[in-house]
Amino acid sequence: MTRSILLVDDVQMFIEIQKEYLQDSRVDILTARNGLDALRVMKSKRPDLIFMDFHMPMMDGAACCRVIKSDPGLREIPVVMITALGKTADKVVSETSGCNDFLTKPLDRDLFLEAAKRYIPGIERREKRIPVNINAQLRTNGTTLKCTLKDLSTGGAYVVSDYETTIKSVFQISFTLPDNIMIECHARVAWINSNIPGIPQGFGVQFALLTNSAKDAIANLIGTFYFKSTSF
Repeated sequence: MTRSILLVDDVQMFIEIQKEYLQDSRVDILTARNGLDALRVMKSKRPDLIFMDFHMPMMDGAACCRVIKSDPGLREIPVVMITALGKTADKVVSETSGCNDFLTKPLDRDLFLEAAKRYIPGIERREKRIPVNINAQLRTNGTTLKCTLKDLSTGGAYVVSDYETTIKSVFQISFTLPDNIMIECHARVAWINSNIPGIPQGFGVQFALLTNSAKDAIANLIGTFYFKSTSF
């Protein structure tokens, strides 16, 4: 039976980001916009895991979590609370509400999927990616850097560059796919190559809020690659 995850946040953008992180996992996605809405969803569809925003109107995450953990039929459902970075008081309140785990915004894809995998082992943390050789540009603080992409997925790419950067740095990235479709979005540095043998100097980036058309274009390129590699 397919497992399900309930995403609770009053900001649609954050729900879409989490759905994007889970797109390669075989799970059903349920959504709610506040604590009361989440409880209504849970009455009809019991999720296997909940990611809950702390600050929401009508009923916040901590209040909703307390209701869940006081209900014998719901208390075993893991609740991962999400709040803004640096809100120590929110974390304390979340823990006293009975939540099972805690994440901060801006959400880190790897940490989010790592948390999901702790409760649903079938969560896929790696996206399908293909080798490429695509010229790209990175823009930051008024500076434009030329680079090359050597690895591509709908979630990010490996950037070949000798530019010195740091984890979580944000760029505007632009590149053109082989079918002449232009891709432009924000990209955050997820990891930096520390002299790994066989991999050129550079760093891995995660794409942020790709448009649906851009995501589809990259997915089509990846699908074509895998189709050709498995065809006889």
